[in-house]
Amino acid sequence: MKLILPKNIYTSLFVNYFINTDKNEINYKESSLIAKELESNTSAVALIPTLDLINNRNLFVSSKAAVIMNGALCNSYIYFKEGEKEFERIYLRGDVTLNEVLLSRIIFSELFSKEIEVVLDPSQTPDKEKDFIAAGNENFNLWDVEKGISLAEEVSELIDYPYVNFVFASQDRDSIEEFNSLFTSINEKFGDSEIKIIDSLNLSFKAKSFLEDNINSLYFNLTEDEINAIKEMIKLIYYHGIIDDIFDIKFV
Repeated sequence: MKLILPKNIYTSLFVNYFINTDKNEINYKESSLIAKELESNTSAVALIPTLDLINNRNLFVSSKAAVIMNGALCNSYIYFKEGEKEFERIYLRGDVTLNEVLLSRIIFSELFSKEIEVVLDPSQTPDKEKDFIAAGNENFNLWDVEKGISLAEEVSELIDYPYVNFVFASQDRDSIEEFNSLFTSINEKFGDSEIKIIDSLNLSFKAKSFLEDNINSLYFNLTEDEINAIKEMIKLIYYHGIIDDIFDIKFV
């Protein structure tokens, strides 16, 4: 099986636990480019940002596994300038996806009662005199993640469900069914040894401690609650006028 994955800490944990790298081909891409890869790799299974489904409605989606956050641990964090009280613009940087682009506007509108401008930041290092949403591993390298606001917590507050950050999808139904067969006991496999994987990462002691302290808020097993969470995210995008209709997701 060919798998196309974003390169981040959470996929590293996933691969270490569940993927036999001798039997499966793994390719890493920037998160925002992965759904596009499925146009030419029609039998591959890819881990795509959940909101990429709004532009790729033909894809089959795993009903067994996803990358889910339900607490302080997340792939994206909001960082406000110290002492900030008024803000009109938020800068996005890192491994940015459609999730951050769309959800940032909704979060600030719903939870902060602010209409903001969202701007991509192309700079190598962030100017911390600005307000940011950072996505991906740079949260644990360039930022003090403990001072960030977890996007997962903010989205969960809006939809009353956990935040499903990424889903597994493919153009080929048989590929998704084969993928699903790997995860009949997914919860039982994910356990204490994740600490060893975190310890092996090239991160500061503080970042590793944060990951270890909050690892229980990360999981990969889809249940009815998480499937409802995905549907609620789509509804949220619809109610804010970003898409014209609510569509059925092709869960397998």
